[in-house]
Amino acid sequence: LPGTMDGRPSFSTMAACCIGSYPDQTSGACFAGMANAPSAAPSALSDIKYYPDYDTDYEAATCLPGTMDGRPSFSSMAACCIGSYPDQTSGACFAGMANAPSAAPSS
Repeated sequence: LPGTMDGRPSFSTMAACCIGSYPDQTSGACFAGMANAPSAAPSALSDIKYYPDYDTDYEAATCLPGTMDGRPSFSSMAACCIGSYPDQTSGACFAGMANAPSAAPSS
């Protein structure tokens, strides 16, 4: 859950929370709660990758979990949006994120 509670650790991303708090969870329930969740529960943050959806119109495009041959991969959806759609005015890529920012950041 977003935010912090007394005595409990806080994490910068939902993925970090799932890995840090539920490392042995086999159901994938924590990751299933993410927007654009990975298809399998990763064991480390470095296992999570996103790639740009070049098959969708630029203004409607977002980033997808996983990797695809011939496309760059990024360690977070935010990094993928910034790196792949820097001039997107619709905000569609960021709108697809869990806990999306209210405005698209530039870095």
